[in-house]
Amino acid sequence: MLPLGPSEVDPKSIDLWVVSHGGVASNAICDHLEANGIRTRPDNYGLICHKQHPGTSINKPILVIHGDYLDAIRSMDRRKYLTANAAKMCLGVNAPEIPLSRFLQSFPNDPIGLSAFLESFKRAKSQAIDKVAFLRYPYSNKEADSALKSIGITTDLTGFSLRERKKKLSPRSKDVKAILEIYQNFNFEE
Repeated sequence: MLPLGPSEVDPKSIDLWVVSHGGVASNAICDHLEANGIRTRPDNYGLICHKQHPGTSINKPILVIHGDYLDAIRSMDRRKYLTANAAKMCLGVNAPEIPLSRFLQSFPNDPIGLSAFLESFKRAKSQAIDKVAFLRYPYSNKEADSALKSIGITTDLTGFSLRERKKKLSPRSKDVKAILEIYQNFNFEE
């Protein structure tokens, strides 16, 4: 089990910080980048992969993968990661035991921290704190290559492709339904 955190990014252990709100195949691109010699997974990767930007420079390029918000929420819920990712995005800790109802109560306009998470990286980019590239899911290899090059990362994406999203329909709790309703019209502009 991962420690609660909060956990800081260790710039010495990575070449690129890949973050996402979850449910957008960030692990798939990390696997490919790691296989091509680009370090994206430090020991505390599970704690920092959904963490907001700290507001001070980490001195490493950052790739923020986001998009397809409602299906991403459904995907996280289906795989039982929604509460854990909400705790990381809202609080910076690994606390999957906090019920979604508490996030809905504490953060009624942004219960899983999606907006706060993305805005933290937008601020870091606009204030030139770090080199930040946004990559909207689903994306092509050409779009991924362009985003990576914009922050100084050159790699070969040959052989990488996004798999089709699983669309398994499963029952949703009332809390997840409420969360989907809140984010129904959510759109982040980079």
